[in-house]
Amino acid sequence: MPKFTENEKEQIRQDLFVKGREIFIKYGLAKTSIDEIIRECGIAKGTFYKFFSSKEELYFEILINEVEVRETVLNELFRENLSSRELLNSFFHFSFDSVDKNPFLQSAFQNDEHEKLTRKLPAQMSEFNQNNAKRGIHAVNALINQGMLPKEDPRVIVGIMQAVMSLRLHKKDIGDDIFPIVKDKIIEFVIEGLLKEKN
Repeated sequence: MPKFTENEKEQIRQDLFVKGREIFIKYGLAKTSIDEIIRECGIAKGTFYKFFSSKEELYFEILINEVEVRETVLNELFRENLSSRELLNSFFHFSFDSVDKNPFLQSAFQNDEHEKLTRKLPAQMSEFNQNNAKRGIHAVNALINQGMLPKEDPRVIVGIMQAVMSLRLHKKDIGDDIFPIVKDKIIEFVIEGLLKEKN
């Protein structure tokens, strides 16, 4: 098996991320094969296994990268000088838009990919979910301390935010034509409720 320089390793890793992401978007996790990925990257199967033990592991690493990019933008939002209402409104709308504009995140949250990953990578997904919850609680605690959110159990506020975000899973059930109106109304009602509690 050939030895790769650090530059070659980095190039192969980048190819696996970029081309793997494209293939996962096109076919989904279940229908994507390692053979398809290595064919697109122009590498041998043994080379793939030097980087990842399975297609699920590659998918998981891509997912982490996508979430980190989204978190970086969200962190910038929290640094802006916004009122409580503006901040919550921007948070919810950015969160919906960032998934709607990102086909990888769309498939990750719509096609039971999360459940498939949890079955294949239980330890990694458990840690991923716990870290997401911790980051959410940390951010909410900071906003409570700044007087932006009510003095409520931060886990409850994070749960409310997650419940609002899970609305997109029911887009087809609600109806594509009225979903944007329903989404905006629910965001409006949740913000009103949170700010009423704060006051």
